[in-house]
This record gives sequence, C-alpha cells and structure tokens, in this order.
Amino acid sequence: MIKYFLVTIVSLLLISCKSTEEFTGFSYDPPDVTNTTDKKIKLQDRRVIGVGSPKVWISNEFEGARVNDFYAVNDSTFEVFIESENYPINNSPWYAFKVWSDTVRTAKIRLNYRDATHRYIPKLQSWVWPDSIWKEQMQLPVEYDTVSGTASFNVLLAKDPIIISGQPLNTSSEIKPELKKRGVLGKDFVQIEEAGKSKLGRTIWKLEITEVPEGQKAPVLAMVGRQHPPEVTGYVASLFFLEELASDTDLAKRFRETFIVEAFPMLNPDGVDMGHWRHNAGGVDLNRDWENFNQPENRVVRDALTPIKKDESKVMFYALDFHSTNENIFYPINEEVRTSPDNITQKWTGKVVSENPNVAFNIEEFDTSSPIAKNWFYHTFGIDAVTYEVNDKITEEDMEAVSRSAIRSLMQLLLDEWEKTALEN
Repeated sequence: MIKYFLVTIVSLLLISCKSTEEFTGFSYDPPDVTNTTDKKIKLQDRRVIGVGSPKVWISNEFEGARVNDFYAVNDSTFEVFIESENYPINNSPWYAFKVWSDTVRTAKIRLNYRDATHRYIPKLQSWVWPDSIWKEQMQLPVEYDTVSGTASFNVLLAKDPIIISGQPLNTSSEIKPELKKRGVLGKDFVQIEEAGKSKLGRTIWKLEITEVPEGQKAPVLAMVGRQHPPEVTGYVASLFFLEELASDTDLAKRFRETFIVEAFPMLNPDGVDMGHWRHNAGGVDLNRDWENFNQPENRVVRDALTPIKKDESKVMFYALDFHSTNENIFYPINEEVRTSPDNITQKWTGKVVSENPNVAFNIEEFDTSSPIAKNWFYHTFGIDAVTYEVNDKITEEDMEAVSRSAIRSLMQLLLDEWEKTALEN
C-alpha cells in the first residue's frame, strides 16, 4: 500500500511538471510542426487524364487516391507527378491511382514527387477483384533513381483498370466491413459507436471490447491508430490486435472479463480518404497536437477518455499508438520516468523481441516533452504508453505473427500487473 502510494505521488509530481526546454520537433520533423493551428492545403483536381497514342489513362477519382498530373515522356514511359497536401511535410510521399490503356501494352510508370524521395513499394490491385485482396507477390519491382528521388516500374496495362498505390488503401468506408470480416464486430461484448466527427464531418469510430461484470472496477487499455494516412502497416497490425482481443481464446476471455478496451482505429479519416501524405484536412500533423488540441480529431479522443479520471469504476492502465516507418521500432517513455503501473513497455517489448527471433526490432526511449499521443496519456493519467511502429515493408505473414504474439503477451502482462496493483491496494 505504501509503495503504491509513493509511486502515485511521484507520478502526479511528474504530471504537474513540464520540461524546461520547449519541444520544437523531432529531427525528421519540418519547421513549425508544433504549430497545430489550421494550415492551407492544396486539394487535388479529381479527374481522368489520357495521354499518348494509343492513350494511357489515369484517374484519382476514388477514396485514398493521390495524383496531381500525368505526362507521356515517350511512347512507352509515363510520368505520374505527385504533390503533398501542403508543405513543409515529412517524407511520406503517398500515391494511389487507377491506370489503364486503350490497348494491351507494357508501360513504364515513373513516380516523380515534389520535394520528396520515393518511400513506398508500389502495390498492384485489379479494380474488379473481390474483397480488396492484397498479396505480397503483387508488389512491383522498382528501379530507384537516388539523385532525382523518382521510382520506375513496368506494368502490363489493358482496358480494365488496375489500382497502383503505395500501400493497400484501407479507407474510412472499409473500417466496419473489415472489422466484420475479421470477426471483431457482431459479438455481444464488442460495441462500435461514433465517438465524434473529423474536420470534414467523417465519422471517427470507437470500439469498446469488454465482458467486465457490472459493478467491478476495470482497468482500461486504450488504442489509437492511423493518425498519419499512409501508415497502413501499423493500422493493419492494430486490426490483428483487435482480432485477438475479440477472439475465443481463454486468455482473451480472461482479459475481457478484467479489462475494458477503448480503441480508435482510424483517427484521421479525412487524410486517409483524401490521399494525404501525413496531415488532416486542417493541414496539421495530428501527432503533434496532443497538447493544444487545435484539431477536432484529437479532441474526440480527449473528450471520450478524459472522463475516466473521474469514473470510480474505471482506471486508465496502458495505451498504444500505432504507426509505420522504415523499421519495426518501439518508442517507450524513458525508463526512469515513473508511471503507474511502471515500465510496462520495457517488460513487454522484451517479450515481443524474444518471441519473434526472425524479425528485427529496435527500441528507442524518449522523454515526455513532445506533444504526441503517448505523452498525453502519461501527462493525463500517469500511465505508461508506447508508440508502436511497424516496418513499411514487413510481409503480411510476419506482421500477423508479430501482432498476434505481441497482443497475447501484452494481455497476459497487463493481467499480471493489474493483479499486483489490486494486491498492493
């Protein structure tokens, strides 16, 4: 009891203190990233463009598309020009377009970005294939030009359109069908509701997963995802987490009988559907707005979860924020920062690494000065939290294996930690 009391006091002191050095951005951030007031964005011209003879056609008239112009370089090479929603911006050059030809032909497509270098391997999907099925073998071999930052690839075109994009689209309209297909929705212990609206009025969904008996005090696991539109592997990893949390395993059932899961799988539906590289419809990086809350998307999560502080039947316990980058990496809160419970992430990541020896991971701790999601959870609730980053290029098989083992080990760890907390009280 005394130990728990001391940890709580230390956590409260840390929450009340701010870093003496003002955070202005990470090394990879553009200037003024922490100014999260609205910035002007450049909307795409939604259109169909035909070039060459016989013509090759391109379209960005669908959710998630991003193309700004299209040119014929010569009879066999065609350039797709891509700009971001605004500048300056991180190097996350998203693209997605339909392409087809009046005749069957092999064409070279060159991706050319304004003020960016190529990041995402092209994926190909036939527009008429069912269920939006994406497979590893549908990635297209790419030639990189390290000087210009462009990427080129050959593709067989015909009259039926294909979609080429940096990652599978996974737009906002696909959330509920995807969760239903994965067996998450349709169960009595899973509730989905509109938590609020995005800047342009799209629904931000919240899932609650629990079988906690009425009247029993419950710890809460919070999950946030898709703040940055192109970071699809992190989003898909979160779906595997939700699958496991809603599964029929004994572990998942024990977890649901003890914990409440509050999940916001897609926080930036505007950015996703508009084909943005990183920002929301306000031209802002949402994961730098967890202090000022200038953007409605961040306020949705804040307003949904902050009441837990005054709810005697609940206690916020741990939080996950899903992202993607060029490696599998965990960003924990510095180990010396006291949280309640303490150092969950350090305990958990060790298990994830040991259980997945064939997958490379990095772990890099940070202080709590930046206005990002995990730090908001710390400053608001005194809990531990992690930024969970998934490699852009991870295979579907590795992503599923790691995700399932990771959430299983996390469920067991959180159950153990909650039991310790109960004993200390």
